[in-house]
Amino acid sequence: MAKLLEAMGAIRCPKCKQVWEHNQGNPNYNVTDEKGQKLSKYRFPCEDDRTAAEHFAKHRARCPGCGANFCSSCNTEPYHVGFTCEEFKNYQAARKCRYCKEKIENEGASNLPVFRDVCKKDECVENMKKACDKILPCGRPCYGFRGERKCLPCLNEDCVKKNPELTLEAKDDDYCPICYTSGLGDAPSIQPECGHICHVDCLLSRLRKRWPGPRITFAFCECPACRKWVAAPQNPEVAVELASISAIFEDIRKKAVDRLKYEGLDKDKRLHDPNDRFYNKFEEYALTRLSYYMCFKCKKPYFGGLKSCENVNEGQREYKESDLVCGACASDNIKGGISNCPQHGKDFIEFKCQFCCSVAQWFCWGTTHFCEPCHAKQCKGEYVNKIPKDKLPKCSGPDKCPLKTSHPPNGNEYSLGCSICRNLKANVKAF
Repeated sequence: MAKLLEAMGAIRCPKCKQVWEHNQGNPNYNVTDEKGQKLSKYRFPCEDDRTAAEHFAKHRARCPGCGANFCSSCNTEPYHVGFTCEEFKNYQAARKCRYCKEKIENEGASNLPVFRDVCKKDECVENMKKACDKILPCGRPCYGFRGERKCLPCLNEDCVKKNPELTLEAKDDDYCPICYTSGLGDAPSIQPECGHICHVDCLLSRLRKRWPGPRITFAFCECPACRKWVAAPQNPEVAVELASISAIFEDIRKKAVDRLKYEGLDKDKRLHDPNDRFYNKFEEYALTRLSYYMCFKCKKPYFGGLKSCENVNEGQREYKESDLVCGACASDNIKGGISNCPQHGKDFIEFKCQFCCSVAQWFCWGTTHFCEPCHAKQCKGEYVNKIPKDKLPKCSGPDKCPLKTSHPPNGNEYSLGCSICRNLKANVKAF
């Protein structure tokens, strides 16, 4: 019966052998391949050549049984997108660039055996300059980076099958887990200590861009595959970036623990509940609850409020880097208040509420100080940060002002000095 159906025009899946009637589609001349190129213009000298798109519509089939995607004419699986059967056969037999996979018509970019299969495209030549120049014991080129002390394990499928643990089963045609746009073999790659492999340039770009928003976070330092902190001492450029980021992390870690005590969060029941994931994990809890930002002026991280405040402000305002200024630099900028404490430094400088004559308890979004009543209004949707400055309460002067000091008109930031010293004076106890 199967042979009879095939004789009548049905097709057979090369994978599961199921036979069914295949209905040809109409050519779609806007279909693109995995590189985004239109099939109607793929690898053809003439702008109006539509052979590839027409072949795709006629012969590309998907098995209703196993889902295999193949060519009904030559049974190639997966279907050779962008080629007719004859063109794909010639392409397979041709010498191709190891990076862009295009045919190398004449001579390549280098006479060195390791770079024999590199074309002269600028991008491919640049990759070649960054790539390891060694040949592995298996006879294949190393896909690592120039100057590495130990070569990357071979990413060829045959070698991976023999020793899958060396690359955690990653192969040269697997997507880079950072960019997800090209295979690991399409650019020099690196294997951090966690064992997962990615493009060197993708990792460097990820580290150099750092956190994606205004608040400092460190997810960008984690391997996207296993979420472990990336460690790659074998690459000097990566090591330098990670050392700089680690210094920022250590600074924030120490400040967060101190701030946790100051905010009274060290008494939170979650830290003392044996069934809670934060039980006795003061550092982790501090980093989870407290927000830190990078000061635009002094380039040092500073406390920016509890993370719950960010949800209240979500969608209400856009951040600019120049808006992120630490307490010390903010008071320097407005030329008022005490910007440094001889004993405790700049980390605990206290501000007045930006909207009234009260001491601020809240510092939200990394830019704005609120007292408790003004913060409560903000959280209820009475957005005091949208009130024009000339409509805010007017100060009655230093003699009547609750702060007992001269300060700029409400609507502006103003430093009151060191909060720890103020607490010491008020409570006569050690902090």
